[in-house]
Amino acid sequence: MKLARITKPLRSVQVRVVLTGDLNASVELYARYYEHVHGDSVDTRALIPGILRAFLETDREFHLWSRSADRNQPRRVPAPASTNGSAKAPE
Repeated sequence: MKLARITKPLRSVQVRVVLTGDLNASVELYARYYEHVHGDSVDTRALIPGILRAFLETDREFHLWSRSADRNQPRRVPAPASTNGSAKAPE
């Protein structure tokens, strides 16, 4: 068949989050930067989906993982080494 399968768009969801004060200040500053670059003011809530999309689109490790066959397997990341010398040496 020449016509590709018609896919249904994924449903949108509303997510409610609480931003810490410093993160909120950064998003507000980014909104001012956006206005400086584009000449249009933008509500900070309108920026968040775009920021999240840009982050996900540029995360190389995420893209590699999402294309891999083992994405259903949990990845065991070693715990960071202690820098205070309180960790026990392996026996």
